Amino acid sequence: MSESFAALVAAVQLKMNANHDALREVVRGLSADALNWQPAPETNSICALVSHALDAERFLLATTLDHVVARDRESHFRATTASAADLLALIDRAVAENEELLSRVTEDRMAAVVTRPGRTYNGAWWLLQAVEHTREHIGHAQLTRQLWEAR
Repeated sequence: MSESFAALVAAVQLKMNANHDALREVVRGLSADALNWQPAPETNSICALVSHALDAERFLLATTLDHVVARDRESHFRATTASAADLLALIDRAVAENEELLSRVTEDRMAAVVTRPGRTYNGAWWLLQAVEHTREHIGHAQLTRQLWEAR
């Protein structure tokens, strides 16, 4: 592994760690009612956002490796939780799986082209999208928490 690629993987890991910490921060201290609450029709709860973000991160990291993973994307938008502890445990399980996927990313995967329905990009794009997509949904979850707290 080149020094430059090692630096890239380390930076991605730091960004993923920050994302996961931010997800935990959004969840901590909230009741199940708050975590499952939707601010309006056709919007997502914090639980749904967290569940989807982690599933998408897994999908995107696996795609970087050109691995096909079983996925029911829509089910994550219907996800509910019984407690913050349960959702935090889901985050921890997903983080462990996603960190294992990241550890298998190799330098040659960065230029390798991977096609998924409707999208063809190189591995570097899929890897960066894993970080960016999670961050986008963290923002949504933070706003949803603010709306819940302002009710």
